[in-house]
Amino acid sequence: MRSSPGPSRTGSRKPFLSRLIPARVARRGVPDEASRLYLRLAYSLDRRSRKRDGRRLVPWDLDPARLPPLRSWTDIEEAYRRLAKLTRETPNGFRKEWLRDHLPTLRSLIGMLQGRVPALPDQVRDLYSLPARSAKEEELESLRARIRRILHVSRDDEVRGAVEAWERAHRVPSDGVLLTMDKFLREARHGSRRLFDLPRSEHVRLVPMHRSPNSGYCLYTHDFQSTVKLNVDLPWTWPALRDMASHEAYPGHHVHQTTREWEYLQGDFPREAAVSMAADPMGPVEEGLAENAMLFIHWNRSKEDRLTLLLNRLRWGTEVNLAWMVHRDGPRKDLLHYAVQSGLVDPQQAVRDVNYAANRAWASYAFCYWYGTAMIRRKYEAMAGDPAFFDVLYWRPYTVRLLEKAFRRI
Repeated sequence: MRSSPGPSRTGSRKPFLSRLIPARVARRGVPDEASRLYLRLAYSLDRRSRKRDGRRLVPWDLDPARLPPLRSWTDIEEAYRRLAKLTRETPNGFRKEWLRDHLPTLRSLIGMLQGRVPALPDQVRDLYSLPARSAKEEELESLRARIRRILHVSRDDEVRGAVEAWERAHRVPSDGVLLTMDKFLREARHGSRRLFDLPRSEHVRLVPMHRSPNSGYCLYTHDFQSTVKLNVDLPWTWPALRDMASHEAYPGHHVHQTTREWEYLQGDFPREAAVSMAADPMGPVEEGLAENAMLFIHWNRSKEDRLTLLLNRLRWGTEVNLAWMVHRDGPRKDLLHYAVQSGLVDPQQAVRDVNYAANRAWASYAFCYWYGTAMIRRKYEAMAGDPAFFDVLYWRPYTVRLLEKAFRRI
């Protein structure tokens, strides 16, 4: 999910980022005990998670290190206590705040992998540093009203049918999904070059995926390389593929991680922050950035793009509220009804959405999309595309709290 930085613009276009990115840079070592402990904890938890149910807890690692695993829960808990002590002793600054923001995440993950799944409000606060609140129904109704206006539907009970008809009309034949996605990746890359001077070695490889619960994801490795995997078994519309191209690659995850890799190798970037965990307080920043990626390259001017952005927002808000309904032990039939009526989805998608919400260990990730998107979009709209916005948002490994702090300075 990443690409690279360093924009130079000419004429009426202002330069966003003037840093040039070398094709390859030497890796960094592990400088001290705090870095070593954090990385050993992350790798050890990832290993136990994959052994337990196949779930990766370290999907992105800019600089993999070979470190001995922590072999027992006693070792893991002792390492956590030692890291907490070292964090308190760390000099004030970005690194101390980054480590402090991650301590509740590590504590929660240790408990979850031992079978102690926190309640939804505790997960939202401890894993992601987000407010444990539902999506307001007034905001969801406002989104549905805007969708009705775009589709020229006057009655509430007609809007879901109109959305389904629109999606059928824009459906891509299964044998054309990869070709369409590849086309939009190239177009999105072109748009992203107006923001970032991408290095020549940067590359995204598109790979089909089958029989997966995921719609797709970006696997960023290092040296500005990514593989985007796309579930070709799902029904796709071409506007949804435009969204995937921008979200997973340009200027979403792939570009974001490329800028972070450059900063990691050249700038003030904690060694341990090379690791992004599947659940941590950087998640809302990563997903919020990617959910706004279409806006950043001005893919919000056509009816199709505007509708896609509205549906995305509506459906993540609905997913957040479904997670709350599961938390309160709501009947499954009520969840399915709410998924259909609130999210404007068909019954098959409603089942997938409810199944997502029913996973009490991971449904809280929906909050990253809902709250992360809003946090970043508010600042983007307030700054009206000012280059300083992108220079702050990309490059550094921000947690929610650190990004909010950085936004207040611009």
